[in-house]
Order: sequence, then C-alpha cells, then structure tokens
Amino acid sequence: MRASLAVAFVTALIPACTDNSAPADELGDESSADGEEGKGDAAGVFTFYNLIGDTRACSLNSPSGCGTGFFLSRANRSLTQCGRGPQQSQCKITELDWSGTAFPASVAKDYEEGLREGRPLLVKGDVVPAANDAGLSFAVKEIWWTSNPEFVEGVFTLVKDNGIRCVRAPCPSLSERKLNSNLAAVNITGLDFEDSAGEQSEIDIARNQLYTEDGLVVVGYRDYDDLGGKTRTVNRFFIKAPVPVH
Repeated sequence: MRASLAVAFVTALIPACTDNSAPADELGDESSADGEEGKGDAAGVFTFYNLIGDTRACSLNSPSGCGTGFFLSRANRSLTQCGRGPQQSQCKITELDWSGTAFPASVAKDYEEGLREGRPLLVKGDVVPAANDAGLSFAVKEIWWTSNPEFVEGVFTLVKDNGIRCVRAPCPSLSERKLNSNLAAVNITGLDFEDSAGEQSEIDIARNQLYTEDGLVVVGYRDYDDLGGKTRTVNRFFIKAPVPVH
C-alpha cells in the first residue's frame, strides 16, 4: 500500500490516466453529468465514501489532530462536502456513529479498531457537522467489505443482474451504475475477476451477490470480451456486510 493511506484513497476517487490502447470508459471521467444526489436516490448509488483512520505519526511540527480521527472522501469524486463549509478533497472526521447499521456494539468496535490500524472501508452514510461547526461526525448506514483493502485504481460501480437471458453470447445480463453519479451502463456482459486478488471462494460469493438486491461494488475499468461484449475489469470488489443475527 502507498505510504499515505489517506492520500491513496483520495487518489482512488479520480480515475488514473490509462494507456491510449485501453477501451474508452464512458463512466471513467468526472464531469457535470455525474450530478449530485437526487430526491430519494432511487438507484441507491449516492453517499458512498472511502473511510480510513488517521494513522499519521505525530511530531512537534505536526498539524493539530494528527493521529486521531478519520479521513473521509467520496468514491469517484474529487471533492467532498465537509459540513457547511466549501467542498474539500477529503474531510477530517472526529467521531463515527454506527447506530444506523444495526450492528452490535462489539462488531462496530472491531470495524473501528480496524480503521485505526490502517484498514480502510467503503461505507455509505452521512456527514454530520457539529452544531457549533467545531467538528464532523459520520453516521454510518452500510459497510461494504473487501478481503484485500490494498489501494487499487479504477472506477467504483454497483453491478447487478438485470434479468436478461440470451440464446447466444455475448449476453448483456448485468446493469452497472457509477457510484456517486447519475451515469450508468445499463447493459454489460460480464466482469473479469482475474486481477481482483480474491480467493476463488470469495469470487464465487461475489458472483452470487450479483443476483441479490444489494448487488456488488467493483473497482475497475471498461473492457471487452473476445465476442465484443462490454465488460469491466475487477481490480477489487466489495460486498455489503450483513448484520449478524442475534
């Protein structure tokens, strides 16, 4: 992982430059077409954030608050609204509120300790400014886990089975929506997990998630299969963490 996880995950919001021979990715570039969260967010793709603990080592010349709290940044977007002030590349969060996840306190504590140890999460929720604007908290609603949280480059998309079935390949049986954006690729034919660093058992679970209401979040780039079907490489994938049954 890069030396600074905070910097790495801010970088992950902006698709990196790719080889001229790489297929054009219609979801890759940030633009005004991405828009902002619409009323109700019917597609459920907004308010996704990269969250990581502030693991900076402190010294006499370190900025105030170093080594405490968390850094938060919107997936796929270069700027994040931090409370009532101007948008910034990332927000400094002082406190996490896990109550909206329905996770037991012990499970939430494990996730928080992991963040403080440098293991980032993809989360969904809301930035909450203090009444006196003295700081920010984050109300977590969903946790999306990955077995390998190392930094990767690519576009964050939510992919689901769309019910289309074909007699012959390629078959556009998946729908893809860009996180924190109004953009979508309605029909794609598949996902390439070769570079995902996941074990086969984890990839099998990920493929099954495509048929669920939650779907699967992947980070990768546009590609095409041998038959000309539109696909996406999977450099990393995230599965929504289930709430433990009490």
